[in-house]
Amino acid sequence: MVRKTKRNMEKLVTIIGQLPLASRPYTAQDGTQKVFNSRGFILSDGIDEFYAEMTGDMAVAAGEYDRTVWHKMQGYMRQRSFQDKNGVTRYENQIFITKLI
Repeated sequence: MVRKTKRNMEKLVTIIGQLPLASRPYTAQDGTQKVFNSRGFILSDGIDEFYAEMTGDMAVAAGEYDRTVWHKMQGYMRQRSFQDKNGVTRYENQIFITKLI
């Protein structure tokens, strides 16, 4: 059983690292071919460093952000639990960026 929880968040962050755009093809449920785009960021709120991901058209349109200033990041954090191949329950935290200015 996979359980997902979603929590909205807003933080002031500095960008430590910005990964290049990653694109991969996939087949949608209706059988059409599509492309999934994502861009990863390593961010800091002044205390903690964390990885967050931007997806879709926003990831494609994102330019290079200034690493010397604070940015306002809006997004959501999703926690999920899942069973691995050995039947052990594992937990994962994911952060998705919906706005970065």
